[in-house]
Amino acid sequence: MSLLDNIKKGQKPRAPRIMLIGVEGVGKSTAGAAMPDPIFICGEDGLVGPQFQDTQSFAPSNWEEILKFLDELAQDSNGFKSVVIDTLDWVEPMLYSYVCTKAGHKNIEDFGYGKGYVVAQQEARQLLSRLDKLNAAGIAVLILCHSQIKTVKNPVGDDYDHFEAKVNMKIGGIFKEWCDAVLFAQFDMYTRKDGMRSKAYGGDGRIVQTTHSAAWDAKNRYGLPEVMPLDMGAIMDAITGGKKDAEDLEALKKEFLGYTKNMKADIAEKARKWLESGKWIPEQLAQKVNSYRVKNNINVTEKKEADNG
Repeated sequence: MSLLDNIKKGQKPRAPRIMLIGVEGVGKSTAGAAMPDPIFICGEDGLVGPQFQDTQSFAPSNWEEILKFLDELAQDSNGFKSVVIDTLDWVEPMLYSYVCTKAGHKNIEDFGYGKGYVVAQQEARQLLSRLDKLNAAGIAVLILCHSQIKTVKNPVGDDYDHFEAKVNMKIGGIFKEWCDAVLFAQFDMYTRKDGMRSKAYGGDGRIVQTTHSAAWDAKNRYGLPEVMPLDMGAIMDAITGGKKDAEDLEALKKEFLGYTKNMKADIAEKARKWLESGKWIPEQLAQKVNSYRVKNNINVTEKKEADNG
């Protein structure tokens, strides 16, 4: 048999693999709870707040318990459709503690300059290999992480600050590479000049940036809109194409047409003709609707609950 017989065309469908980096208090855990049938692996003490009363979680005491739990979950998913790591920067110390104990060191710096992080990076791949197995079985993975502001050394100009994951670069790097989307969550704010100073306004809405910029770390392989609400229902719909049955698709069309009422006449006419042409797929319609939801500050999860009474 020739290896050429194994050539395939098109992408290989798999469950979403997402990293969500967010500023303090933006609602990362709340977003995670909106994932389909999630199980949380909590690096902290656990989930706090009434919004999590029906959310199931596991709080490991060390690195080995995380790996063992994922091994058991791979054998029996217990009906969970998503795994949420909350948060990567709280799991990171467990990783360092494990590799230090194994090597007989007191802390990660005892390995020598930078060497401890290389050892930790190799061990971190054990976590990724287990998440790979779960993902291959159709389970979505969401990795939450706090943000930090770091100065970027710019070889072609002035250095600048930007937001990135609050983990060691070697550790964060392999997780970012593994994920198909890295989203940056922040409050929706803007600044305006007031004399010699700038004042900040807004801050009520919560949004995610889906593409990389000088100001934040992000990427996505799903063709997402550049800005979306911090709403995993909307994000998952855009990624997976959601809205697949006829009833949901009609609801999307109706919502899309509703937004055209506030457009300029020529743009609205063009939008309606595009919809009527039928030359689109559900993912494209969902992405356009998500863009309008951002502009109108609409939370799709709350909207669904309201529609269902």
